[in-house]
Amino acid sequence: MAIEESWPQQVQHLIAQRRLDPAAAIENADRVMQREFIYDHPYDMEPTNVVYHMDPITWQQTPNGDPEWLYMLKRQEYLLDLLLASQAQDDPKYLADAKTLIIAWIDANLTLPKTWRTIDTGIRLMNWAPVVEALMQAEMLTAADQAKIQDAVTQQMAYLRAHFTDHYLLSNWGVLIVTGPLVYGVLHPGSLTAEDMQWAMQELETMCDLQITDDGVHWEQSALYFLEVWRDLLAVQIAFDRYRRPVPELVTRKLLAMDDFAAQYVLPNHQLRQVGDSDAVQIDRLIQTANMCLHRTTPLTPHMAPMLDYLLVSIGHLSHFHLTDFNYYPIHKVVDSPASGNYFGRSSWESDADYWHVINGNIGSGHGHANLGHFDLVLGGQSVVVDPGRYTYVDSPERRALKDAAAHNTVLLNGENYDPPTDSWSFQSLAEPQAGMVFHGPGLSVVTSIYRVAPAGGTPGTITRQFIWLTEEHTWIALDSAVAAGENQMTIPLNFAPELTVTAQGAGHWQAGSTTIISHAAGGTVSDELYSPKYNQLSKLQRLTLTQDFTDQGFNDLVIAPTGIWQDVSLLTSRQAGNTSAQVVDPRYCYGVRLTTPRGDKLYVVWQKENTTVGDLLYFVDDIPVFGNLTVIRQDHTGQISRQIVRL
Repeated sequence: MAIEESWPQQVQHLIAQRRLDPAAAIENADRVMQREFIYDHPYDMEPTNVVYHMDPITWQQTPNGDPEWLYMLKRQEYLLDLLLASQAQDDPKYLADAKTLIIAWIDANLTLPKTWRTIDTGIRLMNWAPVVEALMQAEMLTAADQAKIQDAVTQQMAYLRAHFTDHYLLSNWGVLIVTGPLVYGVLHPGSLTAEDMQWAMQELETMCDLQITDDGVHWEQSALYFLEVWRDLLAVQIAFDRYRRPVPELVTRKLLAMDDFAAQYVLPNHQLRQVGDSDAVQIDRLIQTANMCLHRTTPLTPHMAPMLDYLLVSIGHLSHFHLTDFNYYPIHKVVDSPASGNYFGRSSWESDADYWHVINGNIGSGHGHANLGHFDLVLGGQSVVVDPGRYTYVDSPERRALKDAAAHNTVLLNGENYDPPTDSWSFQSLAEPQAGMVFHGPGLSVVTSIYRVAPAGGTPGTITRQFIWLTEEHTWIALDSAVAAGENQMTIPLNFAPELTVTAQGAGHWQAGSTTIISHAAGGTVSDELYSPKYNQLSKLQRLTLTQDFTDQGFNDLVIAPTGIWQDVSLLTSRQAGNTSAQVVDPRYCYGVRLTTPRGDKLYVVWQKENTTVGDLLYFVDDIPVFGNLTVIRQDHTGQISRQIVRL
């Protein structure tokens, strides 16, 4: 009869198969054993880049003035590194130190619940669950140790129930508060009462129903906190599946929706795209683990290393899956989420793909940023126009600047921030997303974003952005309109990836790497601004700010494309049918651009924003008749015309 492998042996096989890489865990475990702490895991919510030595550990004193550092210390995510290092190297010293640190937290903190926070308590129980299980299996806990840990779990559970408020029902905190106990309770039968488990699952079900749209978007409008909620739901599903315990259908359904949507947050370089409070972190392991648990492959699977998320693997004791045995599951390259105001498109799942994203939804929680009408753009795998990140949660000029509208690729009136932050988490007033419309046709996608701004003490107005993506030409076009009474100015910031240098090539023409930017705005200036790829990391990027003066209603154009695609980009001149005079047509009735290739092919994007009430409804551009709210016309170098009416 075959001898069943122990879980540590199975982990070693996963390492041999290159499904787990213990190198970083061993490095950090060695640091932790010397009481040196750094928080640099991909899913750390508040990572650091400085190592602090703390021996003995002063659990209530932060070494750098940031309270988030202490929160990370008390979550004890480093216990998982000690566990993996112990299993990878078959060395019990790491696991013994994990026990020491659990007992140390209990001795120094259990009688001081005023120093706890609910979210950290939930996360800590999640991290304890597989570590305490391993300590039990290794017979490294005495009866007294087990009683001490059980008492600590009981007190933490009581604390969570006593301090859970209605506010948490609409917060990622709430999900992280209850998922830790659920996982711990399943992995350690009897450690929590049936009433506690039922309470936690009922609250989780309510939160899934409130927080997650049917298409899988988390309401807080932050990719990183989407990730945290999704990962914890996976942890619950995996733990319950391991012990053949049922999960409410609604929770599983919302989890599956998040699984489907997660790929849209992945840039071609497999980093998480920054939106709201998010970091540019690699998320290959989480996506691959989710697919493994769902027993499926997707178009993204072969482009990612088959690495697994160690926390989830440890919770589920997952080791017998082979990616090649899975069922194929298609995921879409173009996805619209009108429920959240997010729209995505990409050319392929390859690393050299084009990718775009538009957001025009409610700001969400305090983790949201002022980003109505914002877009991100990747061309040929190179990030071009980006969101500059979050940097810190400490209220500061940097925190507020990165939440401002000017830190996003949007449109402002007179440079006024339409969602001015009053501190790290609150806003003075909020702009209103009013409409989002989409069109997908052969060779193009169109997203229309309309929002209303009314900053306190500022200028009220309405912004309409027509985004046109030309698939074959790898070209992004934005036609913008602002309506506001009197003399005003459209301000359009464009934040470029930090590795790109923006240089002027002439009036209305800039170069950023291998990308050309063209606009007929009256003004354009380049400045160095803040960029934060990760929490506690700060550097610079270049921002091109376009400005256009107008009275009552103004228009502007923007074209971003690989250099060499277009020889010329011009504003259209048009005439109204039946009017042969040289009278200038008001742009509100006919506005747009003509793009010309080196071969002489022409492409027209024509926006007839307002219906004509005087005279003929038909207009001509270059003697080509055009009708419709938004039309794309292609004329090849032989004169052949094809027309796409996007919207009548």
